Amino acid sequence: MQYERLVDWAKGVWEERWPGRRYMTVWASAECSNMIAQNQIRSGRRLRGKARFDGLERLDCPVVTPISDYGTRGKKMTLTTTAGAYVFRFSVEGGDPFEVIYASSYFDDNVQDLTAVAIVPADRLETWAAFEFVCARAVRPRIRRRRDVYIIGGTDAFFDPTVEWDDVILPDDLKRELADDMEAFFTKGVDIYRQLKLAPFRKLLLAGVPGTGKTMLCAAMAKLAISHGRIVVYVSGSDRDGASFEKIQRALQAVTAARYPVLLIVEEIDAYLQGEDKARILNVLDGVESPNNPEGALMLATTNYPEVIDERIAKRPGRLDRIFVIPTIQDDSHAEQMLRHYMADQWREEHLAVVPELINQPGAFVREAALHARMLAAHEHRTEVSLEFLQQSIDSLLRQIRAGNDFLRDRRPIGLTNAPNKSLRKLPRSNPFGFGG
Repeated sequence: MQYERLVDWAKGVWEERWPGRRYMTVWASAECSNMIAQNQIRSGRRLRGKARFDGLERLDCPVVTPISDYGTRGKKMTLTTTAGAYVFRFSVEGGDPFEVIYASSYFDDNVQDLTAVAIVPADRLETWAAFEFVCARAVRPRIRRRRDVYIIGGTDAFFDPTVEWDDVILPDDLKRELADDMEAFFTKGVDIYRQLKLAPFRKLLLAGVPGTGKTMLCAAMAKLAISHGRIVVYVSGSDRDGASFEKIQRALQAVTAARYPVLLIVEEIDAYLQGEDKARILNVLDGVESPNNPEGALMLATTNYPEVIDERIAKRPGRLDRIFVIPTIQDDSHAEQMLRHYMADQWREEHLAVVPELINQPGAFVREAALHARMLAAHEHRTEVSLEFLQQSIDSLLRQIRAGNDFLRDRRPIGLTNAPNKSLRKLPRSNPFGFGG
């Protein structure tokens, strides 16, 4: 195991520098090797317990390959999480100076999180814990009132809450329930949680096949939250690091540190429920690692595949407070409203003829049908989208879906195994090509 090699190396360095002095081996915080913390915490920094940080020295470690991640901090690109080995120096008023031997490394190529160990003098654990706390606070995303949206794991381009609530097309009852649930939590629920001595952290899940508008709904709820003076923290799994618990952890730290009510958005939460990360997510949902923001935090998560949200999550009270199913188009009224919205100034009463064909389709189907119909009209140098163009567009999309269903049904696994291709199971039969969130 990599941590055993790290410990063996650290013990050897300790015996060379401090022969005979008693020590303990502890799991350490990866934030201590984060470049943000190391650049901010200068030599001479005072710590709890009449202690002082006296600087650090980078060490060569044969079992660690130094490597840094990077990201944006404010408007600047900066080095962040780092694998490496160091000696941290400290002094204590009325006592002898001491050192901590530290090493952080990745376990393997499939684990994004750093693992860190430290050799600490047996009587100086309190000072080391104080230093770890200072490092974690330095690395933690900063929530200031001058910004409405904080992106964890990406740039501002990953999420833009510009959707008006009135532009969200959902069944009236569902739309009202969602808005009421969020408002009731922030205006009344936070005080109730406090009275019960619970961290005011509420968790909502939006579930539905791709294309039903969950991303649009998240953007609209974010805009609604901002209009009431709340902060939005958005976790993006779209960068090179993908969906990792480390991002969830950073988001929770940001939520806890905020002095304002927070709407936390985690899209496609099922992507984070993989391997060992699943148990860690359960700890968050159970409340073990839930953010304790006195002003209240509401998590809005989405999933295209509710079957991935198994009984341990979906059916245990408290892990998810509410599950809202975002449906495909259910009736003629809903279909007409959606079609009118996407046809906009091209709407004609004759377009009502295609409404029955939109039932049970996601909203993204209607959007694509309207867009493609406009393109057909433009190709023919027409200024208006006739019923004929709209019908051609819908027929083309339906043929594409049927062809996709046939392809997935007839496809055989490639290779020497007879095992089914599990990745194909996740694609909903009604929409094999997705159409988006």
